[in-house]
Amino acid sequence: AYNKMAQLTREQLDNGVICSSAGNHAQGVALAASKLGCKAIICMPVNTPEIKVAAVRALGGLVELVGESYQETQSYAQAKSKEDGMVFIAPYDDPYTIAGQGTVGAEILRQCDFDNLEAVFVPVGGGGLIAGIAAYIKSVCPSIKVIGVEPVGANAMAQSLALVESVTLSRVDTFADGVAVKQVGAETFRLCKELVDGVVLVSNSAISAAIKDVFNESRSILEPSGAIAVAGAKDYIKHYNIKNRTVVAVTSGANMNFDRLRQ
Repeated sequence: AYNKMAQLTREQLDNGVICSSAGNHAQGVALAASKLGCKAIICMPVNTPEIKVAAVRALGGLVELVGESYQETQSYAQAKSKEDGMVFIAPYDDPYTIAGQGTVGAEILRQCDFDNLEAVFVPVGGGGLIAGIAAYIKSVCPSIKVIGVEPVGANAMAQSLALVESVTLSRVDTFADGVAVKQVGAETFRLCKELVDGVVLVSNSAISAAIKDVFNESRSILEPSGAIAVAGAKDYIKHYNIKNRTVVAVTSGANMNFDRLRQ
């Protein structure tokens, strides 16, 4: 989000920015706006967990709760951006946003031994994070696999890659609300078609087991969309019987509250 906003002129920043997001991008835009000294309206679906809304407000974002699904929220934000002359900061379908998310790829390669790195597992919602990570990793070390992970009930990228055309789902399972997207981005799909090695689908029970695994191992609590890459990595390692190799799972979300954790 910051990478995109840092490209804007002072005049654009003075008009304010607007975005739609279920959580992490919302917090990124709010934080970037406070650093760049501009107003940020953050549109979030009405069913967004209160912990995410509170985090955005704490960073100075002006929250508007609109729409049952992410797609409805995005349509509202895009229409309001045209109406009020504010720049829409896309959560995934923008080259600057994708490049900013790709810095995670740079971070992974700085911290890993290339020769022993088998694969990087990335959660997929709209596809920005995996497109950015794949673009970076494949340009530096093409032999490292970049594999997406989606819930079985929100598998727009897996279906789109299988059919080689962008698919719009009629409904999505919101258990992993951070990746509950009905259609992936056009630019992210173009990059993923070219660069991603595949997508693993995981069940809600596998996601829950991964949350527990990570808690037992590190005392960190992930939200479902932050744990899906761990669940996908586990399945992949088991399926291909991989031993003595390094795999990386990007755990990109910890917007969890106690009520949700009980489920």
